[in-house]
Amino acid sequence: MARRNPAHKAALSVVCAGAVLGAGSFMIPGAAPVEAESGEAVYSSETNEAALETLQTIYTKASEGSSIGVADNFLIGETTRADVIDSLGEPYLSDAFDIYHAEMGNPGFSFAYSQDGTLKEIRYLGTNVERQTNLGSITPAVLEDQLGKADAITSISQTNQHKYQYNTGDFELEFIVNDETLQVDHLNLVPNN
Repeated sequence: MARRNPAHKAALSVVCAGAVLGAGSFMIPGAAPVEAESGEAVYSSETNEAALETLQTIYTKASEGSSIGVADNFLIGETTRADVIDSLGEPYLSDAFDIYHAEMGNPGFSFAYSQDGTLKEIRYLGTNVERQTNLGSITPAVLEDQLGKADAITSISQTNQHKYQYNTGDFELEFIVNDETLQVDHLNLVPNN
């Protein structure tokens, strides 16, 4: 079997790339031209609308001391760790939180408990799949446009993030924004002390 010349591979690559990218009038023999519609960008207005709806729901539920999705029935100061485990199963454990990872488009959560075993913090981690329809489209500009100016903004130097705090009555929403991407990484719901 004869070996092909590397120049032959390079020429074939150029021909294929030209055919795929539509460069020139070259056509692969036997191929038929087709008309293709251009697709929408990943961050379409539909995508952003879904993120805005999520943001508004999160803010509304926060005033009740609750979150969204699988955590919408959990209440800070009332729900126990046993209640959460009964509902969601055994968590992954960390030093301070019980963690439920995002899976198959379902958002992830972390929960922290007081000494008496009642819920003291709900951390909403968002989704991994289609993140642009969730936290990935929320920036400080979106927060200000939708919720107004933050009650406080603090720097988290250890993680290169900023915390945008919003008072919702008895509870506080803390949006943790990555300095590099300017997107919300996660948010915390805690009692307003």
